[in-house]
Amino acid sequence: MRISDVPAELLEDILSRLPTTSLKTIRFTCKRWNCLIKKNPRFLQASKQSLVLVLKEYKVWRMSVNHDVAAPSKEFDGALSLKDWRFDSEQVDIAAVFHCDGLLLCTTKDNRLVVWNPYLEQTKWIHLKTDHKRDSKFALGYQNTNKSCRSYKILRCWDGYEPNHHVSTVEIYEICSCSWRVLDNVPLDCFIEPNTGVSLKGNTYWLATDEKTDFLLRFDFTTERFKRFCLPPIQNHGKMVLSVVGEEQLLVLLQSYHKLDIEIWMADDDDIDSDAALLWSIYIKVDFKRLSTYFSFPVCWSFLIHEGKEKALCCTIGSYETSSNMVNITGLHDTYYAEIHDEDFTNWQRPIVFSYVPSLVEI
Repeated sequence: MRISDVPAELLEDILSRLPTTSLKTIRFTCKRWNCLIKKNPRFLQASKQSLVLVLKEYKVWRMSVNHDVAAPSKEFDGALSLKDWRFDSEQVDIAAVFHCDGLLLCTTKDNRLVVWNPYLEQTKWIHLKTDHKRDSKFALGYQNTNKSCRSYKILRCWDGYEPNHHVSTVEIYEICSCSWRVLDNVPLDCFIEPNTGVSLKGNTYWLATDEKTDFLLRFDFTTERFKRFCLPPIQNHGKMVLSVVGEEQLLVLLQSYHKLDIEIWMADDDDIDSDAALLWSIYIKVDFKRLSTYFSFPVCWSFLIHEGKEKALCCTIGSYETSSNMVNITGLHDTYYAEIHDEDFTNWQRPIVFSYVPSLVEI
């Protein structure tokens, strides 16, 4: 019997037993397999299995963590391949990455912009306008009017100072039409903290500040408007980091240099879709003075909730004297704590860890 003669039901059963990471490879075996994997709900659900990715050394790596042993360990399963086939086959160095709906918006080390689907190995290079500023902030989102066919957009924000006044630019790039347009009546009257953006339900959230206070800033890709929200009530915080749990909940990590502790707060998911004030509650608290074996207080640059919402995985960087990166893992109510040092650290790029859900969206 030839493979083309295998009944559809049997073929589906065989393919469903393969690991999710193999689906993107076997899609290209033949048109029949590609059609089956793309349109069958069974495979669409399988592709939603979450992976842990980390940006380090200007590459995106898949990372696995084994914490069910006496000496917890981590392993990088090779860098995902981002290439620009227009010029050469060398891997592109990635300076920043933004995850939305299985797509990665990457700013390269040489200041180019690309939308990348690692699962389908597809890229779309974005032409930047001539007045593009190097310190612009980018985000990827989608319009929430049609769930079956999402309209993806890129937001570009820039703010700075010219003689005697503050200036800002807000622009939208429509991926479907490959065109930029300026949002004239959308003022940016605050400073967005670099590399703090996360995507939740198609909208982007940043940490931001003005002359008076720190706050959470949302950009709604449907209404194309900004809105401010209050952060959790905490004093003397030294570092704040945002993260999300899938497409469900927003988290903020507050690190106190005074108390040497970390608190992770969770926003009520019933409020996140509305314009009402957010209600926050403490999810995890870590006392580094009591738990850490490290002689200097590590600074958290990124984190995610791991293992069925029972553990938090933080990427931290130590002091400038030691140049040491770590992965810190802590459980709810101090039920678990581990430190995994990164001996392969070779440059000062801050480690960014995030949860990636593969997507069959073509770009």
